[in-house]
Amino acid sequence: MKFYPHLFCLLILSSWSPLHAAEPSKQQQLQRDIRELSNVLTSQKGESKNLQSEVTQLEKRLGEITDKNYQTEKKAEATLAKLEASGRKQFKLDAELATQKSGLAQQLQALYTAGEQSHLRLLLRQDAPSDISRTIRYFEYMNTSRVKNIQTIQKTLKEIESVRLSVEKDNNELQTLNKTLEQQKTDIQKTLNARSTVLETLRGDIRFKEKQLGKLKTEEANLQAVIDRLARKAEAQAAEVAKKSTETETNSPPKTVTANKKTVKQAKADDNNSGTPTKTRFTPNQAFSTLRGKLSWPVQGKIIHSYGSSRNEKQRWRGVVLAATGGTKVRAVAKGQVVFAGWMDGYGHLIIIEHDNNYMSLYGYNRAIYKKEGTIVNANETIAAVGNSSGQSQDALYFEIRQGTSPQNPARWCR
Repeated sequence: MKFYPHLFCLLILSSWSPLHAAEPSKQQQLQRDIRELSNVLTSQKGESKNLQSEVTQLEKRLGEITDKNYQTEKKAEATLAKLEASGRKQFKLDAELATQKSGLAQQLQALYTAGEQSHLRLLLRQDAPSDISRTIRYFEYMNTSRVKNIQTIQKTLKEIESVRLSVEKDNNELQTLNKTLEQQKTDIQKTLNARSTVLETLRGDIRFKEKQLGKLKTEEANLQAVIDRLARKAEAQAAEVAKKSTETETNSPPKTVTANKKTVKQAKADDNNSGTPTKTRFTPNQAFSTLRGKLSWPVQGKIIHSYGSSRNEKQRWRGVVLAATGGTKVRAVAKGQVVFAGWMDGYGHLIIIEHDNNYMSLYGYNRAIYKKEGTIVNANETIAAVGNSSGQSQDALYFEIRQGTSPQNPARWCR
């Protein structure tokens, strides 16, 4: 942004000098400077908006490429599995072929041992009719067996050839997939570099920080609106189920919650766990409400912003931010249904999973998301890839747990 020292001097002088003391020429110059400054600010505001839009488009493009890369990896894994199965089948067929060739060789050896005499001469040498009948049956058996062995060998050879062609096709497909993967990785890196360049320019805008607080409040309000809508929908569904149900628990004594009571010292420890490394482990497909303190973290990384810590002078974090390598697989912390999967300003590629008892888990800042709305996912299932979408300064995962619209401290659920 251009700096106008004489403009500020004139503004100070004009604020302290009587209006009639200002010369007309200076007043005109001041007005021109004000108009020029206004034009520059307007232009810069538009440029900042364009840069932000460019960053968003690059991040969406990055998500598409990363998703394609994930799908290509799955195809490559499937192709490798087919190649392994084909290799085992070919090994088995080669063994069968060797056995069949050995059997045919034994038959030929038996015929050779019988000498050069023709079948007719051997028959004529028999005196008893029973011997002739037995000899005829023997030759019929030998011929039938030999033909059967030859046909089996031919069939095995065809199967081997079919497997060979399949292996050749799969190898070619695997080579193509590997080239595609390399190209996609190159595209991902190019997009990341382009995003970094544009983002650096955007952050250099002196107006960026001034607008950041209002932008964060708007983004938080947008997320809250989505959460409210999902919570209302879940409550309506629960009310409908309760209405149809013949059982009621209205007379049941209220439940007292004692398991989650913590000392002030423990609560402070939960809310001051910034920098704590997280680990992933197996989580069973059980009801979410029974897994407090037993959930696995969605990624293995380090908590760089803890729940409840200060985000700025007027906001606190409603979830945690976990630093992790870009592209790391994000896993669902528990079984549930994807109720939101898409882009949201401030949270980038965002996925929200609804669990039982109106609990929800949120995963933001992703490079890409791999599940669609309505999909049922299991605990530990891959749902996204770590990224820095929506203008984040580093690769990380934004993770929240909510019951209805109320945020919960993830550190009290995961370990």
